[in-house]
Amino acid sequence: MEHKEIMEETQDVIAQIDEIRLLKTNITKILQKYLQKMKNVVLYIRNQKMGGNMRHKIKKIVISYILSICCILSFTIGSFKSHNVYASYSRYITARSLTVRKKASIKGKVAGYYKKGTKVTCYSKSGNWTKVKYGSHKYYVSTKYLSTKKPSTATKSSTYIRYVTASSLTVRKKATTSSAKLGSYKKGTSITCYGNKSGWTTIKYSGKNAYVSSSYLSPTKPSKINSTVSKGRQVANYAKQFIGNPYKWGGESLTRGADCSGFTMKVYQHFGYHLPHSSISQRSYGKSVSWSSKQVGDLICYNAINGVGHVGIYIGNNQVVHAGSTATGIHTSTANYRSVNCVRRIVK
Repeated sequence: MEHKEIMEETQDVIAQIDEIRLLKTNITKILQKYLQKMKNVVLYIRNQKMGGNMRHKIKKIVISYILSICCILSFTIGSFKSHNVYASYSRYITARSLTVRKKASIKGKVAGYYKKGTKVTCYSKSGNWTKVKYGSHKYYVSTKYLSTKKPSTATKSSTYIRYVTASSLTVRKKATTSSAKLGSYKKGTSITCYGNKSGWTTIKYSGKNAYVSSSYLSPTKPSKINSTVSKGRQVANYAKQFIGNPYKWGGESLTRGADCSGFTMKVYQHFGYHLPHSSISQRSYGKSVSWSSKQVGDLICYNAINGVGHVGIYIGNNQVVHAGSTATGIHTSTANYRSVNCVRRIVK
C-alpha cells in the first residue's frame, strides 16, 4: 500500500473515532438529562404523604425503568460501534461510466469506475460528493449520478427505419459514388439502417453490408405526388448522386465517366425521358421555358464555345449539376456561370 493510501485510511479511521466520541457524548447528555428527571420524580414521591409500601413499590418501578433505559442506550452504543459508526445505504449508478475518485474533488486521483446500474454502498455526503465503498476502500463519486431506483441498462437498438425519397436510390458496395452498383430501391421503400457516416448510410443488401446516400432517406414516408415540380426534384436528386464521378468525352456511364450530354441523357433516361447524346440536339427537346420560370430538374442549355455546346441540370438555389471537364468531373456550378442559350423542361 502506498504512503498516500495509508494516510487516507488513517484519516478515515480518525474521522470515524471522532464521530463515535461525538455520538457517545450526545447519548451521555441524553442519559444524564433523563436520570435527572427520574431523580426529580423520586424526590417528588418522597415528599408526598403516602404509605411506605406504596413509595417502595413506585421506587422499584422507577428504578427498573431507569435500568431498562440504560440497557437500551448501552445496546445502541454497542450497535454503532459494531457497525463502524457509519449508517450505510444503497444507491444505483445512473451514469454510463461513473468515475470514482480518492478525494471529494474533480481534481481527486481516479481510483476506478462504476458501470451504469451498479448497486453501491454509500456512507456520507460531502458537498456534491458521496463517500462510497470501492473494493476495500472508501472513495468518492458525484452525488448527482446516484439514484434510489435502478436505471434501465437496456441499450437502444442500433438499427432504425428510413424511407427512400428519390425515385430510384442506388445501392453501392462501398460508401462512394465510384463504387460498384449492387442494386436500387424505389421511392417510398422502407430500409433498415445501421448507421450514418460522411453522408452514407449502412444497410444490408442481399445479406451483406452495403451503402446508400443519406441525402435520400427520410424518417417519414414520402407522399406520392406526381406534379412536375416533384418529378423535377427527383431528377435533380438522382443527378446529384453522381457528383464526383469522372468526366469522359463521349462517355455515357454515370459512374465510370460521361460527357455533359451523356450525363444528362442518362439521368433523364432513368425517368423514362429519352434524349440524344448531343448538347446541341437536346435544345429542341421538352418544353421551352424562360430563365425566370426555371424549375428544379429543368435542362439548362448553354451557348457553344468554339462550336462545342454544353448542358446541365438545374438543382435549385441558382445551381446546376453537370459533367464539366476532365479536371472537374461531374460537379456543381452557378447556373449562369456561362452564357445560357435556353431552358428546356423535360419532365412532364
